[in-house]
Amino acid sequence: MRLFKVRSLQSKILILFLFLLLLVQLVSFYFTYHTNVKLESTQLNNRLSNASNIFETQFNNRRYYLSAFAETAAKDYGLKSVLDEDTKSFLVALNNHRKRIDSDLAMAINSEGIVFAQLVTYTNDDGIVKVRVGKGQGEPFSQPTSFLQQETAQLVFIDDLLYQLSFAPIKSGSRIVGWVGFGYLINNALANELATLTDVNIGFASFDGKHYQVIASSDEDNYPIKADVFKRIIANTEHQYLYNRIELGNTDNGYISAVLFESRADLLKSIDIQWPRLALLVFITVLLSTFGAIAIARGITRPIKSLISQVKSISKGNYDGIVNVSGSRELKQLSNEFNDMTKAIISREKTISFQAFHDQLTHLPNRNALVSAIEKRQTSKHDFLIVQLSILRAEEIAETLGYQASDYVINEVANRIENTPHDFDCYHLGNENFILLIENQNIDVLIDTLQSALTMQCQFQNIHLHLQFTFGVVVASQHPNCSVAELLQKSNVAIQRAKNNKKAFQIYDPIFDQNAIERLFLTNNLRTAIEQDQLTLFFQPKLSLKTMEISHVEALVRWQHPEKGLIPPDSFISIAEKTGQMDALTRWVTNAAINQYLAWQSNGININIAINISAENILDKSYPDYVISLKQQHQLTDCAITLEVTEDAVVDDPEKATEVLNYLNQSGFKLSIDDYGTGYSSLAQLKQLPVQELKIDRSFVQHLLDNENDQIIVKSTIELAHNMGLSVVAEGIEDEATLLFLQSHGCELAQGYFISKPLPAHEFEAWLSQSNYKKQTKTHAKVLD
Repeated sequence: MRLFKVRSLQSKILILFLFLLLLVQLVSFYFTYHTNVKLESTQLNNRLSNASNIFETQFNNRRYYLSAFAETAAKDYGLKSVLDEDTKSFLVALNNHRKRIDSDLAMAINSEGIVFAQLVTYTNDDGIVKVRVGKGQGEPFSQPTSFLQQETAQLVFIDDLLYQLSFAPIKSGSRIVGWVGFGYLINNALANELATLTDVNIGFASFDGKHYQVIASSDEDNYPIKADVFKRIIANTEHQYLYNRIELGNTDNGYISAVLFESRADLLKSIDIQWPRLALLVFITVLLSTFGAIAIARGITRPIKSLISQVKSISKGNYDGIVNVSGSRELKQLSNEFNDMTKAIISREKTISFQAFHDQLTHLPNRNALVSAIEKRQTSKHDFLIVQLSILRAEEIAETLGYQASDYVINEVANRIENTPHDFDCYHLGNENFILLIENQNIDVLIDTLQSALTMQCQFQNIHLHLQFTFGVVVASQHPNCSVAELLQKSNVAIQRAKNNKKAFQIYDPIFDQNAIERLFLTNNLRTAIEQDQLTLFFQPKLSLKTMEISHVEALVRWQHPEKGLIPPDSFISIAEKTGQMDALTRWVTNAAINQYLAWQSNGININIAINISAENILDKSYPDYVISLKQQHQLTDCAITLEVTEDAVVDDPEKATEVLNYLNQSGFKLSIDDYGTGYSSLAQLKQLPVQELKIDRSFVQHLLDNENDQIIVKSTIELAHNMGLSVVAEGIEDEATLLFLQSHGCELAQGYFISKPLPAHEFEAWLSQSNYKKQTKTHAKVLD
């Protein structure tokens, strides 16, 4: 029974021998009868105690030897080299290792826990030890992975036989691909061998909480160890036996114990006490034991202490120390392996550290290094700028010339940044994006300096590439409570805003996030709005400047969201264009406008309809077929519907646009060029288009009376349109003077808030009935504002 724990191995050895020395000295002081009786009892106990010590030493030596050999075998290149070959070759290599330590069991387990190699020994009829493939080969190993990861040998039942077994991992680089293990059989032969060394009988048994099961015994003939007898020995109810039980470990079949036992009579028979000799022997034994214990303890613990010291040094990040161990070949080999392991750790840590904090392409610090740098700056309370830099047209370079060219360009930019003589830290986030950390300063001057330093020409395979950049800037001090991830997200928002607005740089503003969230919300809900008919049409009247009558109406689409309320088209039209929903939106408006036209027709209101179509609609023949089908279905008269298309839609593909517009014109639709003057169409293109109307953009009309240039443009546009046989519509009229100017120069139609703002259908009908303008028999409706 242990009264206290001694953690030092050297202390344990010294305490053990000093305890024996004290015990012998106490016995020598008593030369009386009672002392002799106690001496007799002490000698008996000493016999079993020494036997226990010898047994534990021998058994532990087997455990350590198995563990060390398994580790050595797992690192053996010859064994690894046949790991992926056929099973027979691996078994041959495994058997060669087994022979080296004469183990009773050798086995290998793959990473899935399957025993792919197992060798066990057996004795044939001639008494010769042979080896064969074990029954467990090809089967899952009975123990969990934690068993395989034990550093010392463990006890386990395999095929109803108890083995002392140790495993070591087989590694490919740092990855564990399997385990190799070796084991000794715990049987009568082992019991006899240990009994010879300890000079007492040895027995091994398992206890499952209820029953003892004898596994092996050194004396089955004279003392047949049955389970019930064994139980009585352990329970100490049979006083003719002396015993000592040693717990060896736990298995699936219960606890495994070793029992050192001997009959009292046999022990006393072997004890022939001669006191003088005993005293001299005790003295010599104690003296030698003390010095021997000190020498052995120091010899065993010295290399272990060296290894422990080196491990502590490594744990602190110091890899300079080298362990030199003198003594046994195994300890020297262990120290050499440990030194090699230290060198390998140094090499791996350098590689891993570099890869963890540097970009693989440019070798600049990566996102991990950036996060650490920003955190340090935040901790030190330094005010700094996060400048995200992006190469313009980088995606176009990759798509046109391939990723090899893209990588080349990114490396060239990285080199230019590194060679730029400015005080900043640069990080590469992947693709065309870089981050610069710079002390807070005048941002306009900073961006000009960076643009001048970085804008460059580079050549890839005789192709000259002019590289330009845009920047997103975040002032860290303006966001003191933001995490690193939030700051980087803000820089990304800023640079995206700069790209969208074609600006050299953009400083982050919190309103950007609000707009982005709102835009994301609308993007996610637009399809549902179209499918669930959440859209509605507003109508803005157009006035004929010749008759001063309402002759047309422009229909403007609105989104009546159940939570957000009425959403104007400027908030979701661009979303529809970018998400491929423009065709579905235009079809909804087309159908709704025609239905409203029919409703007004039935109420005696004959008003012309105009529908604005996008570039996507005129480049895809499915929409023209759709609107022609509606015209035929509802038997609409020719020119009852006017289709408006912007200049930019025509410029994108003039040939295709002309073909589709001719197709619509031949089907009886009136065609109009919308927002004329803001696009890039030429007179030659306009001449080829089958249109009947030009619509002057509001930007030329709103300040018409104050801007002489606008007056020249408007007058020349009207004159040009009339010379080409086209009518003219002017939008954005907000006062009477502008209206009269347009009327005086022959403009046919006018619309704007001076006449009326856009109204829902029922409000438009009420307005029309009360308006000073006379009702005409034509109406004009439009999809987009």
